[in-house]
Amino acid sequence: KRRYFLLAGLAALGSALGLRFALSKNESAIEKVLYKKLNYLKLDHSGVRHFAQDLAARHVISSSRLLVIDAAGPMYTRLALSAGNKLGNEILHGEERVTTLYLMSSDFFKNGADESRVVQYLGYYDPLVPCNNPFARSAAS
Repeated sequence: KRRYFLLAGLAALGSALGLRFALSKNESAIEKVLYKKLNYLKLDHSGVRHFAQDLAARHVISSSRLLVIDAAGPMYTRLALSAGNKLGNEILHGEERVTTLYLMSSDFFKNGADESRVVQYLGYYDPLVPCNNPFARSAAS
């Protein structure tokens, strides 16, 4: 009877995790990463949502990694990951890519990296588009 109980418990747990994974979205994972890593900034919620849609549409970050982050839910947002193992290194690298792209796509650096202002999303940062660099300064004539 104990084996059947354990097997039934494992089956229920597996189906719950599978359902959570099936209902996960890339956009939601990107939003979780931004709110976790940039918790010291005031972020415009609609801008974060729009950036997440733009980034997910470009497939810059692995979809499977994003789905795992979203499926982890509160466990991901509350736990601090260490860079001591391969999984931790990969997740930290992905987090850094997402936050860097968001900050470059926003008005954060254009406003002098002022942490007291609300960060507004301007448009997806593309390094190949001229004059899209927030650190660029116009040449004095």
